[in-house]
Amino acid sequence: MTFPYTYISCPCNDVSVPVNKAIEYDADIEDQERTFDTTSSRTSYSLYPIDHLMYCEDCQQIRCPRCTIEEIVCWYCPSCLFEIPSSQIKSEGNRCQRNCFNCPVCLAPTTVNALEVSDGHRPAGPFVLACAYCNWTSREIGIQLDKLTHMSAQLSMVFNRNLRGTSSKLSLVPEPAVDLSKPENPDIVFANLKSFLKTQLSESHPDNPLLTPSGDINYSSPSSFARIMSLYTNLGPGYGRNSNQKPSVMRESISLEEGLRVTSPTSDKDAINKLCTEGYPSTTTPMQRAEQIHTPCNFTSDLRPVPMLLRTKRASRCRTCRHILVKPEAKLENTRYRIRLIALNYVPTISIKPLQPPPSQSHKIDLNSIQPLQTSAFILSLRNPLFDPVNVTLATPNRTPGQWGHKVTILCPQFDIGANADAWDEALDADKPTQPKEVRSSKRFGDPRPEYMGQEGRMAEAGKVWEKGRNWTSVVVEVGVVDVHADDDGEEWGEEDEDVIEIPVFVRVEWEAEAEEKEKGKEGGKEKRELAYWVVLGVGRVGKLSEKLAS
Repeated sequence: MTFPYTYISCPCNDVSVPVNKAIEYDADIEDQERTFDTTSSRTSYSLYPIDHLMYCEDCQQIRCPRCTIEEIVCWYCPSCLFEIPSSQIKSEGNRCQRNCFNCPVCLAPTTVNALEVSDGHRPAGPFVLACAYCNWTSREIGIQLDKLTHMSAQLSMVFNRNLRGTSSKLSLVPEPAVDLSKPENPDIVFANLKSFLKTQLSESHPDNPLLTPSGDINYSSPSSFARIMSLYTNLGPGYGRNSNQKPSVMRESISLEEGLRVTSPTSDKDAINKLCTEGYPSTTTPMQRAEQIHTPCNFTSDLRPVPMLLRTKRASRCRTCRHILVKPEAKLENTRYRIRLIALNYVPTISIKPLQPPPSQSHKIDLNSIQPLQTSAFILSLRNPLFDPVNVTLATPNRTPGQWGHKVTILCPQFDIGANADAWDEALDADKPTQPKEVRSSKRFGDPRPEYMGQEGRMAEAGKVWEKGRNWTSVVVEVGVVDVHADDDGEEWGEEDEDVIEIPVFVRVEWEAEAEEKEKGKEGGKEKRELAYWVVLGVGRVGKLSEKLAS
C-alpha cells in the first residue's frame, strides 16, 4: 500500500427511498449527524480515485461506474479498423469476418505469406498464415489458402470439407457407419440440432403463439403478439376451458443429420497414445484452449487460427437523468471525445503530505511507520478546477472510526479558493506589484518536496491557512496518533490493516455559476450551487513505539 492516498465516496452508496415526509425528515437529520465509517465493508465498493469518477451537470452530483449506464456506439476490428454493423454481430458473432487472425500459439497477429515467388506484380498462391513472433505457420496443421481475400470463408471450407452438411429432411433409417474418431464441427452440429428442434416444435405444438410460420421462435414480433391475444379474445367453444387433447411427445435426435453427437469409445485411448508418443510439449496451455472458438483442443495439432476479437466504442449516461457523460467520436481513427464530463474538471483535487518538524529535531515523519503517542502534522491541499471562486468547508469527526480512534484536528476548516485561469494569465500577473504576497504560483500545488515547520517564518496557527495560490489553498491537519501496538506481544493481528490511519473528511463546496436559460431572470444571471461528498485520506501506517519515547 502506497501512502498517502485520497479516495472519494460516491453518493450512490447511501441512496434511500423514504416512505413518507416524516421519515424523510428524520432521515435527513440522521444523514447530517452520521459520519463516514472507513472500517465498514461497504466502503470498498464506494471509494474511487478522482480520475475514475464522472460528473453529471443536470444532477450536479458525482457519478461512479456503478451509477452510470454504458451504451455501445459501434463495433470495429482493432486490426483492420473496419466498422461492423450491429446486425452482422447478431448473425455472425463478435469476431472479424475479414482477413484478421491471431496466432493460436502465442496469440499475436498473423500475416499472409506466399509459398511461391511470382514473376508478375501479383503474388501467386498458395498462401499461408504466418506469425512473426513465434514463427508458427498454418502449414503445420495442413492449411493452405488459394486467394488473398475471403480468408474466413476459405478456412471454413477447409475445416468443413470432411464434415457432413445440414439437411432439413428427417429420416428414421439408420445411417451407414461413420468414422467417430473425427470430431464434428460444433457449428454444423448446432445447426442440425436447431433445424431438428424447430421441426419437432412445429409438429408437436402447431398452435404455439410464439412460433413463426418458418418455425423460428420470436417473442417480440407483431404476429406473435397477435397469436397470444387470440388465445384470450377467441370466444369459440374451447374458450376458457383446457383442451383435453393430449399433446404429442417430441422425440430425440437419432442421427448426425439431426444434431446427434456421438462420443468415440477409442478417443481417450488415441489421446493417451498420442501423449505417450509426442510428449507433454505437444499439449496446449489453458490460455490457448480458452482462446479457441471450438473445443476440445488438447493438442497443438488441433489448434486453429483465431479470428480477431472485435472491440467497441462506448458511451456513458447518468443512471438517474439519462444525461450523456461520455461520448466518443464516431470515426474509428479518431480517439477524441465529443463529450467527456470527468470529475477532475468539476471537483476540487485533494492531496495530502506530511509537514515535517523543524530541522533541529531529529524526529522525522515516516508514512510507513508513524511514531505513536505524538501529534503529527499534515498539509492538506485543495485545487479548484472551476473558473469561479469557491468556498470550501471541511468537517471531520474528532476521532477516526474503528477500534483505535486517532484524534484529528483541522486548524482552518473554512476557507476560499480562487478561480482557475489560463496559465498565461498567471505568467502575466506574476510581476504585478498589486499581487498579494501570500498568493504563490500554482506550480507549488502537489510539490513532493518536504516542508518543515517554521520554514520561511511560517507556523501552523488555528484559523489561518498554511499557504495559498491562484486556484489552490493548503491547510494544516493535526493527527494525534494512538499506540495500536500497546497490547501486541508478537502475535498476529485479528484484522488486516488495523494500523492504517484513514481520516474521513466531509467536503462542502459552494460557488456561484451562470444560471441556465430558464433561470436567467435571477439577479445578475447567477445561481448558487453546492456540492458535498466524503473523502477518505490515507495518511500512513502506525509504527511501533521507539525506545526513546517508551523510556
